[in-house]
Amino acid sequence: MLLIVKFLGVTSSVTYSVQVGMQEKYLVFTGRPNAGKSSLIKELAGLDIATGKHPGTTRKVTKYPLNDGLVLVDLPGLGKMSGASKKLEEEVNQKIIDFLESNAQNIVLAVAVLDISTFLEVTWRLEKKGIESVDVEMVKFLADTLGEFPVVVANKIDKASRKEIEESLNEFKNRISNGEPAKVKDHVFPVNAKKGTGIGELKSSIHTRLVAKGYKTPFRIKLSPDE
Repeated sequence: MLLIVKFLGVTSSVTYSVQVGMQEKYLVFTGRPNAGKSSLIKELAGLDIATGKHPGTTRKVTKYPLNDGLVLVDLPGLGKMSGASKKLEEEVNQKIIDFLESNAQNIVLAVAVLDISTFLEVTWRLEKKGIESVDVEMVKFLADTLGEFPVVVANKIDKASRKEIEESLNEFKNRISNGEPAKVKDHVFPVNAKKGTGIGELKSSIHTRLVAKGYKTPFRIKLSPDE
């Protein structure tokens, strides 16, 4: 059963034109507040997106046109929002789920972002209350709803020791794969969005997936394996 509290507002502050008869297709980014989602999008696409130190800076669904009818969608953070009432949190979370479910057929690719540096701490704290990790639940929800596994970005690898990051990554992969981490090894990308670490490999993966579905890459791709 889906325990995720749910989000979204389909109104965007961005205005643009789409060819008559052309159906919008979406490259969707989702994640908990303060996972570094907006910083990641800025690093990937060079878009001018507001970022903040407090969870919940992004509170509405924002659309950015890319090319060929492909639109990048920055969803609000799923979960606790700084300075927001419980009612608002629940409304926003519900809108997120509604957007994903109602647009499932038009989502070309989903990218789930999490703060891997706090994964174990947050997960264990929630489990004491009988609650499953929102990060794990969202990845599984996306896989079930879209019919394919999302790209998963394990952000903020600089915020903990290498050993702690490895332990968190191993546990996370184990949970999202139901105990078969080898099945998701090509879907999870450790990065430091603010410093650009790991971004090259992530871009290449997104590029490959989009091209396979007939879309031009919206990002500049480095052909060299070096960052």
